[in-house]
Amino acid sequence: MPDKENLLELFRKMILIRRFEETVYEFHQQKLFGGHYHLYIGQEATGAGVMASLVDDDRIFSTHRNHGHLIARGINPKNALAEILNRAGGTNGGRGGTFHLADASAGMPHTSALVGGSVPLAAGAGFAAKLRKSGGIGVSMFGDGCFEEGVVFETLNLARMWDLPVIFVCENNTPGAILKSDGGNNTSNLPEGRVIQIPKALGMECHEVDGGDAKAVNTLFADCASRVRETNQPIFIEALTERWPGNYFSFPSMVTGITKVSMAWDTGSIRGEYEDWFRNHDPVLRLARHLIVSGIATFGDIAGIDVETTEIIADARDFALSSPLPDSGSVYAHVTAGRS
Repeated sequence: MPDKENLLELFRKMILIRRFEETVYEFHQQKLFGGHYHLYIGQEATGAGVMASLVDDDRIFSTHRNHGHLIARGINPKNALAEILNRAGGTNGGRGGTFHLADASAGMPHTSALVGGSVPLAAGAGFAAKLRKSGGIGVSMFGDGCFEEGVVFETLNLARMWDLPVIFVCENNTPGAILKSDGGNNTSNLPEGRVIQIPKALGMECHEVDGGDAKAVNTLFADCASRVRETNQPIFIEALTERWPGNYFSFPSMVTGITKVSMAWDTGSIRGEYEDWFRNHDPVLRLARHLIVSGIATFGDIAGIDVETTEIIADARDFALSSPLPDSGSVYAHVTAGRS
């Protein structure tokens, strides 16, 4: 179970992700980058809870909703924001953008915009770790929509048959969305039922957790990671997260506004259409309330952490905006095909 300092660190990561994503939204509204993008708002507890229990030898593979995973893993927000703007100062030199933001030095060598595309890569990382006896594990972070893809079924089956040290974390943000209030999936390509039934049918150890409860996620994942390292047996975790109201649209919409951490204790100020979200579901506010009620932090502590985080993001924002576009002469850098 996380101690006080670990819980405070989880909150720091979560509010950092929230402020980062609010800035990404601002940049897109200002047309500083184009195309589609996805925000991790509402799922911060899962990403922070998972990443807090990983070590340097572990390899994590993310999906299109990847920003929160990378920030929780510890990459510099400056380089992450610059990458989203396709600037030379970005983590990938401006070549990856939002959908392919990655950082191999942080143990996150690849993210994929393809639904389910990174799931088999985590199995490959687990296979490599097993052969090398490094003690590392592969971690796949993906959404419930990935169960539309055959490669996900195949990877789960292979990991179980070959006893690969992999943890599959399905962030199911469907509960409460698209009239699915019972934790079902929102794909038309699967019969009604829970996605967790699929790995269960393969004989894989499976767990369900409240994906909005950072403490619960971290406690469960830490235990699972320890056992996977010892046994090389894969584990499936379904993190049931609440869909952020801003994700009901074709593009993210900041319908809930910029998050005010004061709502964690000043509940009388919560009014309007999204009152239920702020009172019961926002994972950042949920953890802040827990810290206050349990005596781990004061109102001032929470506000102070938010001020520090806001300053970090302000510096990252300035860095990203001042970073130049990649030099045109570097267009063939990292391209090996057809070159001597």
